[in-house]
Amino acid sequence: MEIICRAKDCRAPLVWIDTYILTSYSGTATHQTLGRSRNRRPQRTGSNHRKSGGGGGMRLFVPSQLVLAGSFLVGAIVARGTMDEGNNNMTRPRPGIPLVSAPLPPAGPARDGAEIVRQLMGLTRVGISGGGGDGGSRLRLVKKIELEGDVWEPEGIVRLAGAGKEENDDDDDDDEQERFWVSAGEYTVPTEKFPDGRWVDGTDRSAGAGFAHFVVFDGRGRRLADWVVSKEGDAEYHNGGLDYDGRHIWATLSQYRPNSTATVVRVDPVELRVERVFRVGDHQGGVVHDVETGTLTTLSWGGRVARRWDLKRGNAGDGGGVGGGRKDDEEEQVRLVRGDGVDSGRGRGTREFDVPEEVVVNPSHWIDYQDCKSLGRVGGRSLALCSGIATLAAGVEVGGLAIVDVEAGMAPVWEVPFMERTRTTTTAAGGDRGVLMTKNPMDVALVGGRVRLYLAPEEGRGAVFVYEVCEG
Repeated sequence: MEIICRAKDCRAPLVWIDTYILTSYSGTATHQTLGRSRNRRPQRTGSNHRKSGGGGGMRLFVPSQLVLAGSFLVGAIVARGTMDEGNNNMTRPRPGIPLVSAPLPPAGPARDGAEIVRQLMGLTRVGISGGGGDGGSRLRLVKKIELEGDVWEPEGIVRLAGAGKEENDDDDDDDEQERFWVSAGEYTVPTEKFPDGRWVDGTDRSAGAGFAHFVVFDGRGRRLADWVVSKEGDAEYHNGGLDYDGRHIWATLSQYRPNSTATVVRVDPVELRVERVFRVGDHQGGVVHDVETGTLTTLSWGGRVARRWDLKRGNAGDGGGVGGGRKDDEEEQVRLVRGDGVDSGRGRGTREFDVPEEVVVNPSHWIDYQDCKSLGRVGGRSLALCSGIATLAAGVEVGGLAIVDVEAGMAPVWEVPFMERTRTTTTAAGGDRGVLMTKNPMDVALVGGRVRLYLAPEEGRGAVFVYEVCEG
């Protein structure tokens, strides 16, 4: 396991802090970049993580009590090589508000998987569109949470909530206990399809450019943090779907094109640290962690191929292997593989990629999965809930939900269409109906005894749409 973005150890009596100033307020911290400008457009929310400063290499000698407060350990983010440009960084517009509750909540979907499966499987094609009739279950929109600031293109979401919030999600005074961690991609140079339908080195488009973000919101949609976890020039800037296991948030950083490369990472939301776990010789857009078996399942572009990894075995790779921990430069960030706009970076001049335990082709052609969540083991099976969309023809899109058996080759257990869109009214000429609700991130929780879905499909200025299963 190697750290690519971490909170520097602040437990010593005195701490050196490179490149970043760390200011403590009520148990939290604010990072301010001192390095050279990254020549990026300013963020709409007015955050300061892209400002130019007075040059790199600056070091501050700081008493440890300024950087250790409460149960939230945060620190200076360090980078490999030159310290003065392209550093990962975090902006905290509300530094007095913690990013997670203490203690961390359990993994709700996995804990409540049996009940979540029971309620969802009571939904039919009619009920999931708000019908139901004759005592059948239905899915209804109960809340819309406007998100403050830019979310670029959201890809994954996990909801972290304190114990009180799981009992009743309708008390606005309890929104301080609720957090939404959103993975997002900010794309500064668009990818472009190669002319005449050509494929070059296994992929069909140029590399593009951008930055990978984790953006944190509270239950009211207030922006609490924007954490950039890639550098300028990194080829793997696409931050994919998320899964939370009660301790870490699992994610994938990939090139933004099919048949390319990816790095599977895990995020410590308390210590604010991103750790590299293993490399994959393909784009990875989703991840599911079965804590009971210690296995991880990752999904390729559109969820067409699933790879299963045994985190306990440390299989294959370049000596470190999955779960085995890489030994080189563990105390510093590792530069991600760079592409040159043509070469897909599938191994040329780079370290070997890790090898999964199993590779399976998705047997379902219903939807392309965008985000999946582990539901733990239900009836002896390792199940996951996935959401996504599919384009059937020009201008014809369908959305849907699926429960899949992860260990049985991703075989679907339950599939339904979900055609709700972000806007319901249109003009006489048709107008803008928004996007399908399942286009981007999805999370699920059992709140007050009812299953709730949390969907964030919109790009730019978005919202979390909360749907609830109503039985009978």
